[in-house]
Amino acid sequence: MSDEAADYWQQYYDADEVAEIRAVLSRSSVESRGRKLSVRRYLREPAAPTVLIAHGLLGYGLSFARFHLPFYRQGFNVVQFDLPGFGESEGPRGGCAVDDFIQAWLDVIAYSRTIADGPRCVVGNAEDGVVGYYAGANHPDISAISVHTLFEYGDPGGVDWVGPDWVVRSLRPVVRGVAAARPTLGVRATRTIPWPHVFAGPDDLRYRQLLENDPLSLHKGSAKLNYSLVQKRPPPVRFEDCRTPVQVIVSEESRIWSPKAIMRGYERLGGPKQLVVLPGKPHWEASREFHDMYCDHVIQWIREVTAGGEPAATVGTDTGPPPNRAS
Repeated sequence: MSDEAADYWQQYYDADEVAEIRAVLSRSSVESRGRKLSVRRYLREPAAPTVLIAHGLLGYGLSFARFHLPFYRQGFNVVQFDLPGFGESEGPRGGCAVDDFIQAWLDVIAYSRTIADGPRCVVGNAEDGVVGYYAGANHPDISAISVHTLFEYGDPGGVDWVGPDWVVRSLRPVVRGVAAARPTLGVRATRTIPWPHVFAGPDDLRYRQLLENDPLSLHKGSAKLNYSLVQKRPPPVRFEDCRTPVQVIVSEESRIWSPKAIMRGYERLGGPKQLVVLPGKPHWEASREFHDMYCDHVIQWIREVTAGGEPAATVGTDTGPPPNRAS
């Protein structure tokens, strides 16, 4: 990796954030299916609660560090990894698939035992949360899960940005055929996913431009990857059978995954759960304010669940963050 690629991530952040990341970040790796996954750690102490985080499919860990810092500042350990084929992890660029991502989560959960003995929680803000659920539901090492979207692979709502359900269903056999014939065929990421709808904050144009030009971001997604996103794949633990506490945070104005599609998954959950609605919010925003607000909801949920409390079933009657509670 060139020095330019290694240092590119600094452009996403303010100077104080760059200094903080450099001061507290350490690195490691985990092997998954013969590939080394890049792992970044923001560590407090082994007994502290630990959040395990991957990243959405358009970026990689260091392009989402604003999502990691609020947890560290509030006393959490953070273990973040790049999915195989993304960022600094090994694997064909954009050429791995959902089954590789699930296995990566399982391997990182196992790795987390070596550095943390407090409660460990899966946290995902996009596709990584869905595969995190597939790996972490009812897992003995996972105390709680927080996701920004939840669906069963094969549900057309899982690729809601493509179009109506009938469009997704009609395209599925076409994508399957292309993946079988030419699994490594690449499609530009900006053509398959509407980036302005993903990072849709009022000041996110610069972030999108930086991400598109980042040497380590997703530039092309393979046919194999794209088919795995629409292929039917029931979760190992049905939503109805999940007993791990799950928080689902819904951006009310998301044009990537509609609230209605996410609610189908949430309503099926059979165990302890919480729904957080972010009124008037698009799918995501790159601002510090959005990240702090979002992470505050997750932090409060994890603290209440791991302390044995009973959090409110629904949250989100305004756009402000809930109060942070002291550790």
